[in-house]
Amino acid sequence: MTQSALEGLAGSTERQIAALRRLAFKFEVQQMMLSGGRSMWLDETLAELEGAIADVQHADREFRSSLGEAAVGLALSPESTLREVAGVAPEPWGYIFDQGRDELQRSVDRVSALCTENRKLLARGYLATGAALSLLGVDTGSSYRPDGAPSRAEGSANLLNAKA
Repeated sequence: MTQSALEGLAGSTERQIAALRRLAFKFEVQQMMLSGGRSMWLDETLAELEGAIADVQHADREFRSSLGEAAVGLALSPESTLREVAGVAPEPWGYIFDQGRDELQRSVDRVSALCTENRKLLARGYLATGAALSLLGVDTGSSYRPDGAPSRAEGSANLLNAKA
């Protein structure tokens, strides 16, 4: 039982890493679109990101289940971490799980960095759009009040009513 549980954990770890890499790829595609000013593809990249996020969530559920099963097989708590399982697993499993844990951490860090950068690019794009509309005489107002509630800009004109 322990051997099959360890094999299952190794497989689910690899699938989790693959799902995170795919998510990072989708963030990089979105970043290229945003950096290149290709906002027409923003909805498409968002849909692809949502699919990749769903894949990561599915892989995570599978990983957690496999991790709990392997931990119990090694006489650990089902809530044990991959580090704890690697620490008591016989070789080569300890090494495999340590490597997997390191790769998971790198993948999560990469996704986090890409997400942060994309948020910055989206915010810059939003501000640039507002500035361009202001140059056209369109009062865009703010979309949210300081308390986070939505606001309507009073007296803002739409683009067709803007001064030419």
